Amino acid sequence: MIDFFVGEALIGEEPEVAHIDLIIGKKDSSVGIAFANSLAQPRIGHTPILGVIRPNLPTKPSTLIVPKVTIRNLEDAEKIFGPAQSAVAKAIADAVEEGIIPKEQVEEFVIIVSVFIHPRGKDYQRIYRYNYAATKLALRRAMENFPNIDKVLEEKDKAIHGVIGFRINNLKKPPYLEVALDVPDWRRVEGIIRALPRSDAIIIEAGTPLIKRYGVEVVQKIHQLRPESVVIADLKTLDTGNLEARIAGDATADIISFSGLAPINTMEKFMEECKKIGALSLMDTINVPNPVEILKKLRIKPDIVELHRAIDVEHEEYAWGNIKEIKEICGNVLIAVAGGIRVSNVKNALKAGADIIVVGRAITAAKDVTGATRAFLQEMGVEEVDQFRVMTDF
Repeated sequence: MIDFFVGEALIGEEPEVAHIDLIIGKKDSSVGIAFANSLAQPRIGHTPILGVIRPNLPTKPSTLIVPKVTIRNLEDAEKIFGPAQSAVAKAIADAVEEGIIPKEQVEEFVIIVSVFIHPRGKDYQRIYRYNYAATKLALRRAMENFPNIDKVLEEKDKAIHGVIGFRINNLKKPPYLEVALDVPDWRRVEGIIRALPRSDAIIIEAGTPLIKRYGVEVVQKIHQLRPESVVIADLKTLDTGNLEARIAGDATADIISFSGLAPINTMEKFMEECKKIGALSLMDTINVPNPVEILKKLRIKPDIVELHRAIDVEHEEYAWGNIKEIKEICGNVLIAVAGGIRVSNVKNALKAGADIIVVGRAITAAKDVTGATRAFLQEMGVEEVDQFRVMTDF
């Protein structure tokens, strides 16, 4: 049996924006105990108050309002004791009237509401209206158990958090164009990045030569120019797998590469560390005679396998290898192909099963970087628009 229900809602505009977190449960549940403890043992600067529609008229179910932001002075206190307290209490009473909370169960429940009031908020009308709407929405979501796990899994890779200003792209919508920045000259690299079209289909690779010259922190500099882009740290790690993965993760890399020539233990430690820090792991197969045999030996599989030939042997015939077999071994894996990719052979690579097209000099050395990139995107059938579907809400 569920002990309590949880709801959350964000409504309004700064600085009066309302953010409500609430929990509702039976009086004889853990929520009832927390309700009593909070009221009996208040924290300095966050003293909880009962939800009252007006003095001497507390709402039902009994509600405790807990300020998220420290109350520093009388002005802060008035916002909580005035518009916020009244809004929360009225919203809960209206929720009962509207059937969100069954009227016959009102005396069984207690509610704890965590309220955010920005110190710069001045407009009492907005504070009231935003907190009223947010409380009612959070309560409805709590009583209807929104979101369920299917909703969370559907939206998690499309979501954007308003404060961080960008969303994490976990590469769920291939194909992608990976622009490999192997130019060890930051001024040129910066110009290339600024010239790239804005598209969620573009991945930016901090190439090995670039990292060797400027260090892995160059990844962070790329992110500062393109916060919304996925950035790869092309380390091609051969040793100390977990350490190097952690270093690249600390430098904000979204994808980190290791060499398929590394010891099995090193590769597995590398991938384990990537999972811990929330980065995707990429196995680079450059000079690996038989990637399939290596992949079969790995207890943990990489998120991306890059079938790669070296710049020095681009003139030789190259077969992408058995992409179908690699996908069967690794399951939900993306295949990147690199080495001598031109607009003319993009469709062949995609037809062979590639998910990521890795392009270096055909873009970075082009006179018109923007035009060259768009030509690849067009050949891949990718529009220069947001690849994510529109996020849906309750």
